[in-house]
Amino acid sequence: MAQGFLRFVKAINSVLWGPAALVFLGLIGIYLTIGTKGVHIKKFKYILSRTIGQVGKKNEDDSEGVLTSAQSMFTSLASVIGMGSIVGVASALISGGPGAIIWMWVAAFIGMIIKYAEIIIIIKYRRKAEDGTYVGGPGLYVKNGLNIRGLGEVLVALMVIVCLLSTMIQSNVIIENVVNIIPNAKDYKIVVTIINMVLAGIVVIGGIKRIGDVAEKLVPLMSIFYLIASIIVIVFNYQNIIPVIGLMFKGAFTKVAVTGGALGYGIMKAMQFGIARGFFVSGAGQAVFTVSHAPAKVKNPVEQAIYGVTEIFLVTIICTATGLAVLTSGVFSADGNAAIMVTEAFAETSKIFGYAVGIATVLFAYTTVIGFGYIGESQLQTVISSKKARYYKIFYLIAAFVGGLTVLDSIWDVTDFFLAIIMVVNLIVILLESKEIFSISNDYWKNLKAEEMKK
Repeated sequence: MAQGFLRFVKAINSVLWGPAALVFLGLIGIYLTIGTKGVHIKKFKYILSRTIGQVGKKNEDDSEGVLTSAQSMFTSLASVIGMGSIVGVASALISGGPGAIIWMWVAAFIGMIIKYAEIIIIIKYRRKAEDGTYVGGPGLYVKNGLNIRGLGEVLVALMVIVCLLSTMIQSNVIIENVVNIIPNAKDYKIVVTIINMVLAGIVVIGGIKRIGDVAEKLVPLMSIFYLIASIIVIVFNYQNIIPVIGLMFKGAFTKVAVTGGALGYGIMKAMQFGIARGFFVSGAGQAVFTVSHAPAKVKNPVEQAIYGVTEIFLVTIICTATGLAVLTSGVFSADGNAAIMVTEAFAETSKIFGYAVGIATVLFAYTTVIGFGYIGESQLQTVISSKKARYYKIFYLIAAFVGGLTVLDSIWDVTDFFLAIIMVVNLIVILLESKEIFSISNDYWKNLKAEEMKK
C-alpha cells in the first residue's frame, strides 16, 4: 500500500511540477506584473535602498507588529535559503544542464512579483494572536478575503505537515554533515542529534522575537561566509568563467552536450528543471515560505511586500554563486551526485573550502529548521487558539530528533507532493484576490509619488 501511494505521489509530482504547471506560473507572473505596473522592475533600485539599505538601522516606527521588516525578511530567508541554494542548484544542473541556471533567473524574476503579491494579502489580513504576536497566512486571507473558511484550514493543515516533514529532512542534513566534518562523530550520532534538537528548541521556544533576532544575525553571516568562499573558488578557476557563462546561455536556448551526458541537454529540460528548482528555492507562491513576513512592523502592506522582492534577489545571488562554483571547478557531470557535487567543487580548490561547504550547509539547514519551527505554530494560530497551537512545538522537536537519526528518501517526494498542492491552490487564491492586491499596491506607489512631488 505504501509503495502504491509513493508511485501515486511521484506521478502527481510529475504533473504538478511539470511543463503545464510552469506555464501556469509564467502566466500568473505576467498577469501580476501587468496588474502592479511592473513594480519589481521599475522600482527595483528604490526597493533595494529601502530594504538592504535599512538593514542594521534602528526602527523607531510605532506601526503594529513585533519584528522589524528586516527581521521578518531574514526569518523568511531562514526557511528558504537552506539546502535549495546548494543541493537544489546542483540538482537543477544535473537534470537540466548549465542552461538551467538562466531559467532559475527567470523563475526568480517571476517569483519576485508573486511573493510581493503574497505578502500584501498576508499583511492585509493578519491578526493579533492571544500571545501578542501577529500571524497571517492562508487560514486568514482565504477565510476573510474570500469568505471560504474550510479551504484555509485545509491549507494550514498541509502547511503544518510540510513543516514537520521538512524539519526531519533538514535535521538529517545537519547531522550527516556534522558527523562527516568531525572525526569519529558517527559514534556519537545520537548525542549530536540531541544537541541539534536542543539548539533548535531553545530558539523556537523563545518565540518569534528570539527567532527574528537569531535569523537577523545568522542568515547574513552565513550567507556572506558562503559567498566569499564561492567567489574564491570561482576566481581560482578564472580561466573557465567566460566559457561557463557562454555555456549557460547556450544551454538555456539550444541543445548542448556536457561530460557524462552523451545525449546532451535540450531547451525543455533546461527550462523545466531550472524554473522548477528556482521556485523550490525561492518558495514564491507556496505560502509556507512567505508567512514569516506577517509579524513585521509596517503601516502599509506594500512596505513589507518589497522585502519579498529583495529576499528572492538575495537567494538568487547565492544560487548563482553555487552554480558558477560547480561549473567553473570542472567537477560537473550529468551523472554526478547532487548531494556532494558542491562539496566536490569547493574541495577541488582546497580541502579547507570543502569543509567550508560542510559548515555552510549545517548553518543553512539549521536556520531552515528554526524557520519551520515558527511557521508551523504561527499557521496553527490562524485557525485555533495560541494555547492549543503551542503543542506543535512537541511534534516539531520529535521531528527534529527522528529526522536527525534517519530520514527516508521518499519523504522528499511526499513533501514536494503536499507543497505542490499548496502552491496550486494558493496561486488560485492570489488570482481571486488580485484586484485587491493591485489596488493596495498601485495606491501606495501613487501616494508615494505624490508625496515626493510635494518635497
